[in-house]
Amino acid sequence: MTATTPLQTAPVQTAGSNEVTQELVTQIPNYGLTWALYIGLTFLMVAIIWYLIRKWHFVIKWFMASTIFAGALTPAHPAEGVASYSPLILNAVVNLFDGYKTEFIDSIKTLSIVWATIFAIGIAVWILIKKLKSPKVEKPTNLDAVMATPIEPTIDDSKKD
Repeated sequence: MTATTPLQTAPVQTAGSNEVTQELVTQIPNYGLTWALYIGLTFLMVAIIWYLIRKWHFVIKWFMASTIFAGALTPAHPAEGVASYSPLILNAVVNLFDGYKTEFIDSIKTLSIVWATIFAIGIAVWILIKKLKSPKVEKPTNLDAVMATPIEPTIDDSKKD
């Protein structure tokens, strides 16, 4: 059983009420390990998808992988005054369902910039690797066989098929 560590946040006043309540946000003690596991599982998921679509063109595969990486691995604070992080895509969905459309649009803009950066870097590295790859030159293994004089055919009228 894991214990939780309470984090005190700023007092919150609910709409239509004069009551000021103190929110209590809990953070698990092995927070770093949880993020490491989450990142590892994200890479595993991308590797499985990459394997399933391995015969597709690289640009399509990288588009899908970079979309998953940007959405799953972009951290953000889930609320004001909270020291922990959560994936930005989850925060964006929560903001959308809570009616905070401007925060949702800001999250989507951030995710778009992160995705575009990851996608562009991946494509640039792919193009660079393709340019730097030297063309394969087949070297003959047996130089005597390559240098041998071929036998020239002769025309012999005595044999008829």
